[in-house]
Amino acid sequence: MHTIGVIIPTFTIEYSLDILAGISDFFRDKNVKVLIAQTNYRYNAASANDYQYWASVEYFKSAEVDSVIVVTGVYSSSMEAKEVNRFIEEFFPKPIISIGVDINLDKTTSILMDCKKSYYEVVHHLKKEHGCKKIGFISADLTHSVESNSRSEAFTEAMKKNLLKIDKNIWFDGNFTDTSALEALKARIKSKEDVAFDALVCANDLMACGAMNYLKSLGVKIPEDVKVVGFDDSIAASIASPRLSTINQDIYRLGEKAAEVALNTVENGCQEKVIYIDADPKFRQSCGCISLNSPEHVFKNVEGRLLTDQNTRMDNYPRFMNEIYEKNNIVTLVDILHGCNTLKQIFYNLRYIIRQCDMTSLYISFLPEVAFLEADEDFTLPDTMQLYMISNDLKGLDLFNPEISFNPKKKLFAARTTKKDAGIYLFQPIFSGEKNYGFVYGQIKGVKFADYNVYLKIIVTALARAFDYTGHLIETQSLAHELSDLTIQSRTDDLTGIMNRRGFMERGQACLDLILETDGCGLVFFADMDGLKNINDTYGHNYGDLAIKTQSEVLQEVFGNEAIVGRLSGDEFGIIVPGMQLSSVKRTRLKIDLMNEKYSAKNKLPFVISTSLGHVDLQNSSKLKDLLNVADEALYEEKRKKHAKLS
Repeated sequence: MHTIGVIIPTFTIEYSLDILAGISDFFRDKNVKVLIAQTNYRYNAASANDYQYWASVEYFKSAEVDSVIVVTGVYSSSMEAKEVNRFIEEFFPKPIISIGVDINLDKTTSILMDCKKSYYEVVHHLKKEHGCKKIGFISADLTHSVESNSRSEAFTEAMKKNLLKIDKNIWFDGNFTDTSALEALKARIKSKEDVAFDALVCANDLMACGAMNYLKSLGVKIPEDVKVVGFDDSIAASIASPRLSTINQDIYRLGEKAAEVALNTVENGCQEKVIYIDADPKFRQSCGCISLNSPEHVFKNVEGRLLTDQNTRMDNYPRFMNEIYEKNNIVTLVDILHGCNTLKQIFYNLRYIIRQCDMTSLYISFLPEVAFLEADEDFTLPDTMQLYMISNDLKGLDLFNPEISFNPKKKLFAARTTKKDAGIYLFQPIFSGEKNYGFVYGQIKGVKFADYNVYLKIIVTALARAFDYTGHLIETQSLAHELSDLTIQSRTDDLTGIMNRRGFMERGQACLDLILETDGCGLVFFADMDGLKNINDTYGHNYGDLAIKTQSEVLQEVFGNEAIVGRLSGDEFGIIVPGMQLSSVKRTRLKIDLMNEKYSAKNKLPFVISTSLGHVDLQNSSKLKDLLNVADEALYEEKRKKHAKLS
């Protein structure tokens, strides 16, 4: 059975939903597994921790995924073409199906809209049917995306073929948003008299709506004074006043065709380079083809035939009722998971949860150790993971910690029960803040991807919280026998015996939270050994390791049992000292120097270890990571001063 991956930045825009509906409907009756993931954008720190979604891309490089459909049309709105190409190349040698952008790489097929033909038809219609000669354009060139470039080029070519001149005075640049179009017009057009065009073509519907709103505010009548045409045939076009003439991309068909090509590629090996799907203009009220008094949703096609404007999402009552239903589902799901403090408690409710979320199954896997990811870091796949929970409503199967280990580089569907389970699965990393725990995927019944995305986000947030709480219970109440090897993960540094980075960050943040909650005081230190490289080069790595162990002993001796001491990496240490005042820092530095001499002699080192120290009052921030960064900066300044003295 083949596995097809689908990656897309977001489920929350209309374009994405239509694409995914086309893909999932095509595969619904096929003997194929389809994994769909919302990835956001690489290194995206615009929203808190949304960069964590990108981990899905790494999982989809698994050998089990035979081909990947990439919705490049959305990625290219925020990523440059070379960036898109670079991450697509990471999937090679898998065959790649690109939707929206022509990716001229080996083993890729691009599914594209023929916007040149549709733009020619729009310009020809405006000129022939409405007598327009001064046609302006609002591009999306501010995005610098491949898609915006293709639409600008298509419009330019359409004007030339229709023997009309491009006037740069009536060419405006936006970024696919309504406000960008409004601001672009506002910068040059202050009054109705400044309007130098009789028609305005826009690179998407949102910008067309923004343009219409601004022009109407100046007293410009649409379509009597200016004809306006958009692109996309979104809901915004159907509900605009007047209803917007536009170009229908048949986005659903794009997704459907991409799915067809992906399946044909993995089954037969044949792969075309580029496939075009026609885009058809719909002429409505904003260009004058349909009367402003017409209450019916109709349009004229390029042949001038009057057709019914079918858009199932315009049926307001069912849409309203569906939104109410989904909101109730979300509230119920939050209530269920709010009472689940441990992983076992979530498991007991898992069957009910998947039914509430309109799914048939849910599979939860954890990393061997929690990964800490910054916004500018790439997620690295481990060689082993553990399938930890299974709930399959169709098979009546519920398993908690079935002790199934697997290599995600080779496969993602770890359970034998899923080998023949064709269907559409949504995939999402499990993360909270900077911590990444693993992934979850669930088989879905419908195509309400935006709702499923909310469900999964609620579930993974609860899983992350329960994972941490369960781990805390194991440490404090010796419950290791209940949760097996997975949650008895070492938070101890093998070399020194003190906490490793993971243990320090977890316990340290909890300590910080408690101190701040009770208005306590304390300091955070960042310690770094001096000259470890020279020790390794001169005496060998065995002495280097012994020096690190000696340093950890010194720090524990100096700061005492109340402090939290951890080895962050190499020769770097973090220390949290509850109750310590700034006035004690100088004395602490002297004590460290004395203990360095004492323990160096005690451990028979042929040198005396030296330590640089940076500190910060923990009241400066509620985040341990931020406090460590400040302390590290102070440490760097101390090292600079030491080097200056030596030189």
